[in-house]
Amino acid sequence: MQHRLALAVAALATTGLLAGCGDDSTGADPSPTGTPTSTPTSPASLGKDVLLTDDDTVYSDGADWFRTEAFEGDGQDVFNPCTRESLEGTGATSVFRANFELRNSAAKAPEVNGDFLTQVVGEYADEAAATAAYDEITGWLAHCSPRPEGMEEYRSQPPREVKVDGATAQIVDSTYGPAPKEIDPTGDAAYIMETGLVRQGARLSVLTSVIVGQDYNFTEEDGGTPVNRMLPKVAARMTP
Repeated sequence: MQHRLALAVAALATTGLLAGCGDDSTGADPSPTGTPTSTPTSPASLGKDVLLTDDDTVYSDGADWFRTEAFEGDGQDVFNPCTRESLEGTGATSVFRANFELRNSAAKAPEVNGDFLTQVVGEYADEAAATAAYDEITGWLAHCSPRPEGMEEYRSQPPREVKVDGATAQIVDSTYGPAPKEIDPTGDAAYIMETGLVRQGARLSVLTSVIVGQDYNFTEEDGGTPVNRMLPKVAARMTP
């Protein structure tokens, strides 16, 4: 498949874009806007068990995501290239994060060094606060503004709803570029990003997949995109 070949050479600048964009500070007022309409939850009870594991992740035949770290908090870099602030900055009272890398599993397949998957899970004071954060992050993805350094072009599709039992879920598909010449000498590839959001009660998860390629050949007949297939597992792990 064409996109898998492109993935094999993707690397060096993707992580840099993630680390260098946005403002991951928590200086913004963490209070959600509007008046909460639901009963506050009990004190935060998140743990690493709310994060996806290697057994939960999927990609395609011959390649898969592997978790490289899992920890409490937002981390030092942003969780999505279009992030304007940390999840705590949107009002989360407790946050856990996991980072993943893509690896080819076929014999003699080239190593993949730069495509990445991140997941953050936050617990909020109540369902209204989690919903407000869900909507806020969706708004960031519409235009990715202000854009991080090096991102000259950005295009996104309207959010597409994903049916997940017991949760509200959607995916925003977007592309940005250009890809550096050391990754794509032809100039034909772009960063292909899938951002999945799942809100279950007072908990919110953002799953961000970024690869470098020329196409993204995942069909509904095959179960949909990787993020599409992982969102039910995200919701299952978020269940209190």
